[in-house]
Amino acid sequence: MIHFESDRYEAVYAGERIQLLPKEFALLRFLYEHAGRSFSRDALLDAVWPLEEPSDRTVDDHIYRVRKKVAKWSHLLQIVTIRGQGYRLVRHDTTEQHSPLLQDDQFAADVSRMFSKYHSLGMGAAMQLLAANREVLSLPGDPYYDVYIHFVRGDFKSLLEADSINSLQKAAYAIFIYSALQPEPAASIPFFEKLIAREHILSPAWRNDLRLNAVLMYLETGMLLRAREELDAIRDDIAELHSPSFSAIFLLKEMYLHVEEGQLQEAEAKLQACEELLALHPIQRERGACLVAKAMLLYRQGDIRSARQALDDGIDTTRRTQFIPHLLANLRLALSYLGRHPYDETYRQNYQRQWDQLDEQYRFDELRTKAERMLRKCL
Repeated sequence: MIHFESDRYEAVYAGERIQLLPKEFALLRFLYEHAGRSFSRDALLDAVWPLEEPSDRTVDDHIYRVRKKVAKWSHLLQIVTIRGQGYRLVRHDTTEQHSPLLQDDQFAADVSRMFSKYHSLGMGAAMQLLAANREVLSLPGDPYYDVYIHFVRGDFKSLLEADSINSLQKAAYAIFIYSALQPEPAASIPFFEKLIAREHILSPAWRNDLRLNAVLMYLETGMLLRAREELDAIRDDIAELHSPSFSAIFLLKEMYLHVEEGQLQEAEAKLQACEELLALHPIQRERGACLVAKAMLLYRQGDIRSARQALDDGIDTTRRTQFIPHLLANLRLALSYLGRHPYDETYRQNYQRQWDQLDEQYRFDELRTKAERMLRKCL
């Protein structure tokens, strides 16, 4: 399987990279994700150049350049011209169907544990590297991580359109996507509450993840009592998970609550507890969230210079983990906080520009609409 790195506009297979221009990247990725289907030039223009007015020749020129760049991967794919219709990408099956590793149950369990370990440590880049080289390494599939890896690397559109996952699981992914991209947190709350109400068919990890995210929505809409009630309700459940990741997130939600309540000493205590936990369990994904939380507290304390440093460090740390949903969530949190509390308009504008760049890359309006449609259908 070819892996697409959106931030670098690179296609990757077995450690080999092909550098593409932005529209070449979008064109190849679209055709690859819809392999086997024929697309007219007009359909490709709508998919890759939705807000522009290029000519049919634009598609032909880009197809020509992409073909040249992927020529060395002719054993993996071929872009064929369909006379009178347009173009179609054909993927060639390179999986070694007779590899003994694919029949080794112990190896499959080891691979699953490896994905789980990287996940628990917040090492999204390592997870993506494994997934990108699955065919070369003869790694067996894993039902959960085969889906989750799309979420990690920001393949939100393909995730929402996937037929391989059930409606409830798709709704869980959709609410995380929707709430990260929805500027009005109040709009997300009903979806969280409807999905959480189906707790009898949710795993403990899914249920608690949803409830922790709902707490943040309550805090951002000023529903402080509701946020406290929810945290008290799930405190024992979080402890029973024995998960440093969930424990760190829980502490940060408590810290945010204290900040909003103006209880800054209590907020400092929760932040310190989270930092001590992450010193023992260095989960970089949660480390990024902790630094962003620290910035919010420092802003409230009036230490603008230190707050800026913590915010920069937090976003950079999250970006390096290559967990795209967490990057979006932390950026959105920073923008929401600085929008509600005008401590630092200069930095708010700075991070708004970063958000706008990601918006152009991922098409937030389109994703938000698709996620909302999915949620209304499933819930």
